[in-house]
Amino acid sequence: MTKEVSVREIMSDWFFLHFDPIVNVGTTKTPMYVVDSSWLLGVYEKSIGKDIGDDFDGYVEFSDKFVDEYNATGDVELALEKVMK
Repeated sequence: MTKEVSVREIMSDWFFLHFDPIVNVGTTKTPMYVVDSSWLLGVYEKSIGKDIGDDFDGYVEFSDKFVDEYNATGDVELALEKVMK
């Protein structure tokens, strides 16, 4: 990543603060979570300090890591902290 930005900085932005990026499209008994890709793309762009352009390889890696960390922790901020290390 080209820009050092903290998770706290990202999450303090109004858009990221007031938006729940994880949606349960399943049931309470059998949950199935979906991540909003526009939110995740915004977080990625903010973390690298520029627009993504046509280079999606970094974004795909970032989103895969985020999903893995979220599945392990169940916490958006903690998952972002681990991905952005």
